[in-house]
Amino acid sequence: MRQTEGRVLIFSHQVVPDHLRTKPDPEVEEKEKQLKTHAACIGADAAQKQIQSLNTMCSNLLEKISKEEQESESGGLWPNKRTFNPADTNALVAAVAFGKGLSNWRPSGKKPSGIKTNIKSASM
Repeated sequence: MRQTEGRVLIFSHQVVPDHLRTKPDPEVEEKEKQLKTHAACIGADAAQKQIQSLNTMCSNLLEKISKEEQESESGGLWPNKRTFNPADTNALVAAVAFGKGLSNWRPSGKKPSGIKTNIKSASM
């Protein structure tokens, strides 16, 4: 554990093949062979055309990204206007969280009920 700086807790027969492997897995080797044979089939002219096409697409994409960044910095797309007042927000949070600014005034007498009833007595 000390030698691997805590990366390998136990050096047993189960982890040795994974940690001491110098060759990739057979599936990875097979996929790599397939890619190499596919790449060898492509001619130099076709490869050059693909490279140029990819470079053109990348440069167009970079131009669009830089244009969008310039527009957003100049306020074209995303104006930097505030839609809130920070002082009001802080006062509201302080009132809700800590009760700051709220008074202890309570009406005297009986608190009116929110429910209205129309109960007529049986004697009427």
